[in-house]
Amino acid sequence: MQNYVSLLPPEIKKKRLDEKKQARLIRVALVVFVVLLAVYAFLLVSSLFARSELQSLRQERETVEDQAAELAEYEELYEQMSEAEGLVNAAMGRAPKWGEFLGDIGRALDPDIALLDVSAAYNDEEEGSFNMRGWTYTHSNVADMLDRVDTLEQLEDVRTSLSAETAVDERDAVEFDVNADILPGPEFFDPEEGGN
Repeated sequence: MQNYVSLLPPEIKKKRLDEKKQARLIRVALVVFVVLLAVYAFLLVSSLFARSELQSLRQERETVEDQAAELAEYEELYEQMSEAEGLVNAAMGRAPKWGEFLGDIGRALDPDIALLDVSAAYNDEEEGSFNMRGWTYTHSNVADMLDRVDTLEQLEDVRTSLSAETAVDERDAVEFDVNADILPGPEFFDPEEGGN
């Protein structure tokens, strides 16, 4: 390894060293300037996109507000209609659909069942009662009939108060008396179906 000795005067050495330092500072300043320029460009582009998105959101909001203003009239009409339906429901009560109810009772009875009396009552307090008296030939016919009547949606608490042997036209028979509670029927206007 060789050692070099500089024969340059110290002023020139110092000047060259200062020039190197100055060149290094210029390079650092240039890098910082480029980084700042890149950050500024990124922020400028981001703000343009944000402004564009903000403008789009403002237009969308205005469109939605216009639609809401158009629908406000319908909302008021809907509220009036709902209020009127509520008044009709209150006035009509929830009486059972008697035609369906009697049809279901008829389908629940075998040809072997003879009815002597049927009564059904329902009042405004949404309470109802059902009674059916008659006769058939066996206790198992009575049990089968009770099972079918118990499945009817309009009735609950189906029970028999009498199931006794008797004679009809000199033939053995079983007399029965069935009671049940009648459930309220549907509202006159069903909110989910939009009416009856």
